[in-house]
Amino acid sequence: MTNDNTPSLEQTAAQKKLLRLVYIMGMILVLLFLLLIAGIIWRATRQAPPPKPADITLGLGLKASDVKDVDLDGGLMAVTTSQELIVVDVSKRKVLLREPLAP
Repeated sequence: MTNDNTPSLEQTAAQKKLLRLVYIMGMILVLLFLLLIAGIIWRATRQAPPPKPADITLGLGLKASDVKDVDLDGGLMAVTTSQELIVVDVSKRKVLLREPLAP
């Protein structure tokens, strides 16, 4: 009794092409993973650029010579000028109060 359904160990041309394609895709996947790790390391070690001066001023329209005192209390900043008192919520970057000082 013979069994003619034994699989052959030879690969066809199409199977060789598919195997080569799988190897290439595996190499591409490994290279992209290494690029991802390198990008994360590059971003972690690079310093963030300083904020623009326009972002820091909050649009209060003050000169440095006008500011008499600045106090911080938690998330609030109080700026005292010769003309008025300004209270700013630092976390929201919003002016809460602009109160003129008595002459």
